[in-house]
Amino acid sequence: MKKIGILEIVVILSILVTSASLAYKFYSTNNGNNYEFDGNQMYKCAWICEKILDKNFPLNATVIGRWTISKKPFKGEVEIYKAKGGTLYAIYNKTPITIGGELAYKEDIAAKKIILKPIGRSIIKYEINPINGKSFKDIITKIDNTSKNFNSLRTIVIIIEGDMGVDSKTYTPTERQRIINKLDVDIKKGLKLYFVDYGLMISGKFELNTLKNLDNFINATNISTSKLTIYVVVNNSKEEIPDEIKRQYDIITLG
Repeated sequence: MKKIGILEIVVILSILVTSASLAYKFYSTNNGNNYEFDGNQMYKCAWICEKILDKNFPLNATVIGRWTISKKPFKGEVEIYKAKGGTLYAIYNKTPITIGGELAYKEDIAAKKIILKPIGRSIIKYEINPINGKSFKDIITKIDNTSKNFNSLRTIVIIIEGDMGVDSKTYTPTERQRIINKLDVDIKKGLKLYFVDYGLMISGKFELNTLKNLDNFINATNISTSKLTIYVVVNNSKEEIPDEIKRQYDIITLG
């Protein structure tokens, strides 16, 4: 087995120290939920994005740069749903785009500056037992009922993780594609669809608001879920959350 040289050890330690320092700076000074990167810091930016997304916080960003094909200036708000290597994957005007560094040419946007804006200050996490309903509206109502304890808090979004079996109909190939097209953004953000005879299976991670749209184009007759994990994203610090809630539920913060 090859021995690691002194130079390689120094490089590894440098990366670890830089990452730790960056994480500390982000988590300790970012009380305003913003953090700024230059276009030549894409790997650091992506690393921070991964840490935020792994905690299930939605993540927006202001991006300043240019379109790589037209070379026209770009300045806009995007929703980041994935980060890998030196590339950010985002939604802009309901359309998926990719964001690279200042010299990017494969991505859609070459960024000169990126300001990250995590959504929410805390997440209340809990599980609920399998539920049943005749429509997606029934499922939404039952999930909403489990979050009534948080009415005093400033809820931003509710995220669901789990599986749902939906009795409906057997969809033709064109009908399947139309549904996939309508849910394109949600699929990229973590929703998974599996079409089967007489219905479909839904799994992964998705927002409660996504379910509200499904009744518009999926005529369900029965829905049964697995045990679900619920993430309630609130704009309250952990200190602002009542002790009674903190005793009963897991609280996730950026720090």
